Amino acid sequence: MRKTKAEALQTRESLLDAALEVFYQRGVARASLQEIAKTAGMTRGAVYWHFKNKEDIFDALFQRQFSGTREKQLNEDIITGTTDALTTLQQTTAQKFKQMAHDRAYYQFFHVIQLNCEYTDDNQTISRLLQKYRREWHDHLQTVFQLCLQQKSLPQNTDITLAALYFQSLMLGLTDVWLSNPQQFDLDDAAERLIAVAIDTLRSSPHFAKKPPAEQQNDSPLTA
Repeated sequence: MRKTKAEALQTRESLLDAALEVFYQRGVARASLQEIAKTAGMTRGAVYWHFKNKEDIFDALFQRQFSGTREKQLNEDIITGTTDALTTLQQTTAQKFKQMAHDRAYYQFFHVIQLNCEYTDDNQTISRLLQKYRREWHDHLQTVFQLCLQQKSLPQNTDITLAALYFQSLMLGLTDVWLSNPQQFDLDDAAERLIAVAIDTLRSSPHFAKKPPAEQQNDSPLTA
């Protein structure tokens, strides 16, 4: 009997849940479609009905986490200037860390991409997918900081590329340190305070000012 659209969507979600569990327990490189099917209580054919391969599943997990209605609305509010971009960035980033600390699936997802996504020859396609999503995050941060310049919540001479690199690096570092030992500190409190420090630093540190073009050229090792 042919499945309804709702049943097909539920099967797909169950497979993604199973894949997340397998990636979390085994690591992405060592996970197999057979294991994912078994964990979901389904056949391998069911996996292939919904996904082309393991890379397609990995990509779908990203889409599920970051393409929800609420996520899209928040991004749209930031980009269109409906909200104060810097304040919204601060609040939404803190909320993501809170979710990571209290939502098992969210925690597992970040554990997978931070600690279980091995950079091996057999895992190159997935590694490139991870790099693609991090580039997109960096580009999104640059867009947010550009809007902050328009809203005058950051100094007008702010180097938005450096600002995006700083903010992304701090958030990745905090995530990595906490995931390595979640018991070592309260993530809710640490994230809220460190994000506030990062925002204050972006507002006040002279080191985020753009360098003159001549100075940038002199700094490049390619010009030596």
